[in-house]
Amino acid sequence: MTVIVAPGMRVLALVLWAASVALVPLALVGDGSPWLAPIPSVFIAFLAWAVLWRPRIELTPDALRVVDVRRTSTYAWKRVTEVRTKYGLEVVTSEGVRRTWIATRPTARLAAHRPGGTVRLTVDGAADEVRAMVPAAAVQDGPPPASVTAAPIAHRAHGWSVLALIVLGLVGAMAAAQL
Repeated sequence: MTVIVAPGMRVLALVLWAASVALVPLALVGDGSPWLAPIPSVFIAFLAWAVLWRPRIELTPDALRVVDVRRTSTYAWKRVTEVRTKYGLEVVTSEGVRRTWIATRPTARLAAHRPGGTVRLTVDGAADEVRAMVPAAAVQDGPPPASVTAAPIAHRAHGWSVLALIVLGLVGAMAAAQL
């Protein structure tokens, strides 16, 4: 399995995690409320994980999995028709166009983690990795079959993480309002 990630986003996530950890002792030592920093720090740490660390593209022998902030989409390779890079990494399926979170611009720097090691990629290089897995269109020399079983496309919403971001953001804002 190959996993394509954005290393720059992951470095920023590490910086935010370090900052959120450093804020907690500072708030506990200060004269303010002891809850002033831990709640916003948890929000920042969770936001860094959900928005910067978790997004990725997984290439398996059976399917393409795109993990973004709001949802995880799994596309059987038969349903992937094209991969475009004009405005970033876009996957075209029979369902439509899906822009990926990790490459929203054509100049994004990516990395592919595979069993043999990690390789740095451009958006075009990542698109070539995905295109290499897309099967060639089947030649049809006759009428279509009477019944066809569609290859699966599955979407799983990240509802709990979006809800956690909203709740932690509100609680963090309320804690910060007590300044």
